[in-house]
Amino acid sequence: MKVISPSEISPELLELLQKKKVVEEQRIAQHGFGKPIISTEFNGRRFVEIGNDIFDTGNCKTFHEVLPVYLRVLLGEEWMKKEFEKELATRHPILQWHNAIIAYQRKNIQAPGKTQTASTLGAISALLDLSYNLYLMAHNSELQEKLIKRLKDLNQFLGAHYETQVAAFCIQAGFEITLEDEDDPNSTHCEFTATNIKNGRKFSVEAKARTHGKNSGAISSQLYSALKKSAEHERIIFININSPEKTKDLESAKWKHEAIASIRGAETRLKIKGNDAPPAYVLLTNQQNTCNLNDIGFDTGAIPESFKIPDFRVDYPFASLKEAIDSRDRHKEVTDIFKAIKRHHKIPSTFDGEISENLPKTL
Repeated sequence: MKVISPSEISPELLELLQKKKVVEEQRIAQHGFGKPIISTEFNGRRFVEIGNDIFDTGNCKTFHEVLPVYLRVLLGEEWMKKEFEKELATRHPILQWHNAIIAYQRKNIQAPGKTQTASTLGAISALLDLSYNLYLMAHNSELQEKLIKRLKDLNQFLGAHYETQVAAFCIQAGFEITLEDEDDPNSTHCEFTATNIKNGRKFSVEAKARTHGKNSGAISSQLYSALKKSAEHERIIFININSPEKTKDLESAKWKHEAIASIRGAETRLKIKGNDAPPAYVLLTNQQNTCNLNDIGFDTGAIPESFKIPDFRVDYPFASLKEAIDSRDRHKEVTDIFKAIKRHHKIPSTFDGEISENLPKTL
């Protein structure tokens, strides 16, 4: 192998390399820094590599079709069969999503078996989001069987579900995630460590999800629960508000102002084992698809905030442009995660990474 001097590189080769570079830059812009989809057709069947495993997905024509199939593999046929035998109201939420999708398809799909486009129903969004989160974890870091067990457990589902979403955010923003040892009874620790792939900066990440339907945006209990966990690195706390409030303007959102007031009020009084609580970045989300299964328009708001990191507040008054730039550089990695939350909310539907709104097949 040898290094080619610039004078030896033909214009044709330069053009090909540039096209490859543009395609990769476009992929990262659309989907973040996770590994690209690895897939091929062989003998009339579609094969997809996820992590260290290769899956035969049959005649799936879109990546959207693969994701629910992958989720079904992870959950297991026996578990799903038992859930289907229950009354709808007592089934696991994932199977309730499935039921809402079936009803929607029967009403709206005119040509079964053909790839079609459809509006993003809450149930479809919820199912695809969870499947894609698990795919990203398995394809880029690790997917522990313990997490799948927690997802199946109704008492642990809410927290485990949000943990998959937070892991996906971090992967898309350019972080490697290392899950903590859930079997260690001697310490309370955060969900995982996120390491920036460019500079190695590490964060201890905790995810908290409130139960659905609360009218207040107060989050002091979630904040306390997260801050009392042991952390080896700087802290990032994600809190999903789960507010039913629907608004297109976050400035007027009641949950936003109540959540921020809750954080600010806790800064002066919150103690952990008698000591002042440690600082933390706080990223607030309000993802409503799981509690609006039959809706098409729902709020997916996100706000960057902080606990005892003043210049990461949404309303911090910078004294000069230089101060603002210095602050931006100091918090860049966390800002990148927030940008990933806002930017990478659409899941690729094709195997080459393009985005469309194709309706997926069901579980």
